[in-house]
Amino acid sequence: MAQSRKMTLLEWILKQNDTPGWRTGAVSGERHPEITQEVIEAVGKRELLDQAAELENAQLIRTVPREFGYDIARIHYRLEDVGKMYERAGIPDPREELARAKRTVQEYRDSLKNPDFKPFYDELLEQIGRGSVPSYVGVEHFFRGLNAVADNEESLWETQFSARVFGNAKYFKENLRERILLKLYRYGSVVDEEMEKDEVLAEYGIMSYNQQLESKGPLVVDTAGDEGFCRSSGETFPKGMVLNAQTLEAGFPAGLPGVKRVVTIENKANYESMKYRRDTLYIYSHGFFSPKERRFLRQLEELAGPEVEFFHWSDMDYGGIRIYRFMKEKVFGRVKPLNMDRDSYEKYRMAGAGLPIKGDKRAKLEAIEVPELAELKACILKYGLEIEQ
Repeated sequence: MAQSRKMTLLEWILKQNDTPGWRTGAVSGERHPEITQEVIEAVGKRELLDQAAELENAQLIRTVPREFGYDIARIHYRLEDVGKMYERAGIPDPREELARAKRTVQEYRDSLKNPDFKPFYDELLEQIGRGSVPSYVGVEHFFRGLNAVADNEESLWETQFSARVFGNAKYFKENLRERILLKLYRYGSVVDEEMEKDEVLAEYGIMSYNQQLESKGPLVVDTAGDEGFCRSSGETFPKGMVLNAQTLEAGFPAGLPGVKRVVTIENKANYESMKYRRDTLYIYSHGFFSPKERRFLRQLEELAGPEVEFFHWSDMDYGGIRIYRFMKEKVFGRVKPLNMDRDSYEKYRMAGAGLPIKGDKRAKLEAIEVPELAELKACILKYGLEIEQ
């Protein structure tokens, strides 16, 4: 079995010297580490004596012998010589790495347009100022990718975005997607914590191929193409019609014949169970609508007459309340809740439905204010149960 390589005396000196205080502190002065039994075991007794002699001859350290014998009790070295030690050891100087990291972070902060992420860079600069560099600072293209996402003003497929920014259609997804999503969730003002990852990226114009809008009802859609407009109607598809991302990009609602109600439904099973009605348009909301979907749906609300009512049906839980609020603020201004009241909650609770609300979620629920759902919120807090419909 191969033995692990022993540490050199120079490596030990540099390791014990490398602290945040040294990286950001004085560049002059002396250190006086004691040579303990632990150091002797890590380096080797004979090796330590030989290497100490070499370093002393190179005028990088001074040794102090023990009172009796040839053993070394302590060494002295000047902080001004630490750079030479790193060069001699063939190890990158942490101070130089710290300076490079600071320059890099400052450059990307200065080039960023989106103010949401300036605090991220400010916090990172403070951390570097304390002598600590997070591991992702050295990840190739991390800051370039973050800025490109944050400042993106186009609608691009994820592969298009990756190819444009990195010259590789798969690089973003394989190397940066998860790291950058963490920052989008934390700092992005257009992001809700309940959003799925694809929904978050969609807020920044980066689209996945599974983006689509499902509806059931007499919705008329015009789609612009190379040969003019093409008209489609949900009346032809009574079991449901799906508009893919390209249709949402090029299309717009052109009619709602006979529609008296528009109902968005979060739960897929509930949406699928709805029967076709000539007076109702059902739309599967899946969660938070993407920017493309919102643009299309806001046009639909403008198209609908004042007699058309808008409803949203979500789970009776914290996430459902957040989604309803999102709908009210960003999609249909005149929307009302459906099946999200005290009676609906009590019916399902008495039937044995419900899962205990966790502590962190309870605190968030207590803080959220949605007037139309105040009774539902009170029920959830009273019984400590969230109900998926």
